[in-house]
Amino acid sequence: MTALPNVHRVWRRRLIALRSLLVLSLALALLTLRRVSPELLPPPNVLFGLAALLVPSLVAVCSLNARPSRQRALLGVELALDLLAVLIVVQQLGGAANPLSFYLLVPLLLAALTQPPRGAWGLLALTLAGYLLVGLWHSAPDPHSTLHALSRELSPTHGLGMSVVFVALAGVLTLLGQVIQTLSRDQQRQQERLLELAGRRERLYQVAATLAHQAHELNTPLSSLVMLADNALQEPGLPDATREDLIQIGALARRVADRLRRPDPELPPRCDYGTLCERLRLHLRHLQPTLTLTVEGDPGRALAPAPDWFRVLANLGYNAIDAGAERLVVRLDDHGGRQVLQVSDDGPRQQGPTDREGLGVGLALVEATLEALGATLRLDFHHQWSQARIEWKTPTPMATPETGP
Repeated sequence: MTALPNVHRVWRRRLIALRSLLVLSLALALLTLRRVSPELLPPPNVLFGLAALLVPSLVAVCSLNARPSRQRALLGVELALDLLAVLIVVQQLGGAANPLSFYLLVPLLLAALTQPPRGAWGLLALTLAGYLLVGLWHSAPDPHSTLHALSRELSPTHGLGMSVVFVALAGVLTLLGQVIQTLSRDQQRQQERLLELAGRRERLYQVAATLAHQAHELNTPLSSLVMLADNALQEPGLPDATREDLIQIGALARRVADRLRRPDPELPPRCDYGTLCERLRLHLRHLQPTLTLTVEGDPGRALAPAPDWFRVLANLGYNAIDAGAERLVVRLDDHGGRQVLQVSDDGPRQQGPTDREGLGVGLALVEATLEALGATLRLDFHHQWSQARIEWKTPTPMATPETGP
């Protein structure tokens, strides 16, 4: 896991500030005691202990730019030096009876959170051994000094109770730190797996989009070829050989186009507007998985012939995807005997009629289909939206002739 060395380097920088704050606090405390008791002078060994607290910071400054793989081991060395330096200071200031001895729990907890189990439990053993040794062998201050009042000898029962509490806290903090570290590693591995799965899914989407885009690029000239062949066959006076060639060209183009695209064989000739848009949503999802399709209007209104309307909407969706659109809005309205179908997209790469010249073949197919349906197409280009407006008359139901009695 590549993120752990960076975390260890950050902790090493934080420990430099923490040690400096501890040394400053102890120095100010000794100066305050010196003002209360003028006869109290810090012994040289106490000053040596304060200087020893800065040794890990010196090690950190000299090796902070080491290789990332060595940061955790260097952090463990610094924490071990911290424990030894604090034990020296506690030994000079009255031993385990001094409340300063509980500062040993701070580097111990950091070791439990950052070091492997062997290092964490090894530092726990070092801490407990040093604490018990300092409790038995320490330098007692002058009995008549103010410092002695803060770290005087306590009763054996009270000292034993403090030792039991310290050992229990040290063990619990070490165990808690190791559990937290294990949970963090598991969570990081889970996040890495999720990111890997998301990357694989994104690559599959890209492959599917590329294949669908290539199929669309091939379908456009094939559809144009089919349309040109059908129009040419309607010309009068064609030689039989030319007519046969055009029939073969149209059949071959239709066969290849059918293999490249997946039509909707179950789409009925007459389909309601909501079902048609839902089919369009599923169809465009293969090209652009992140495209958002919004459907507005009466979903129960019927459209016929449904395959032709689906072809129109699909081609307009292709154009929106090619323009880099992220949103596609389809809206159906009824304006007093005229149906209006609006297809709007926010494609940023095409904001004017000149930018749509590359999609002229697709729009020509749309216009040809709409002309057969008796509808008209108008394109509007705005600053943030491009809109295709399709209008057609609502068919008037034929009156049923009345029959006499």
